[in-house]
Amino acid sequence: MQPQTEASVRKSFINCSKGAASRIGIPPAVLDADWDKQFFLAWSDPKSPQNAYVVAETEDGLRGISMEKRSAKGSGGARMCQLCLALHSSTGVSMVSIPTTKSSKDSYGSVGGYICTDLACVDYTLGTKKPEGVRQMEETLTQEERIERTLGNVQRLIASVAEKLK
Repeated sequence: MQPQTEASVRKSFINCSKGAASRIGIPPAVLDADWDKQFFLAWSDPKSPQNAYVVAETEDGLRGISMEKRSAKGSGGARMCQLCLALHSSTGVSMVSIPTTKSSKDSYGSVGGYICTDLACVDYTLGTKKPEGVRQMEETLTQEERIERTLGNVQRLIASVAEKLK
């Protein structure tokens, strides 16, 4: 991923107004990332942790989406992140609701999914972090292939939101 500025990240959001994008809390660690290892950005708003954000480079340029995380109830079993395919305990994956409207004036629509609660998909894909308590599936893909798969999943999610915004 190319190094990004705060302005470019804020401008990238496709499913919120410019005013809402200007109020998004972007932690310094997001913009101080090791850009050689990042293939997309994901974080929770420090002041409002139920709000989460994903930004990636796509065919249409830098695109970002805002999401609302729903806390997972610990009902046992394992759950899989739809982006990085990491297995977690039931509380390690959260359901997200991604608005497909830019303002409250539009009729409400959303896309849902399940993603890592800590939004550390990049770390799980690179193998620098392992989910606790759940044995992972053995994969034959190379690290580069895992990166391509995860980035493809992120780009498809962003594209599905963009399609619903049309």
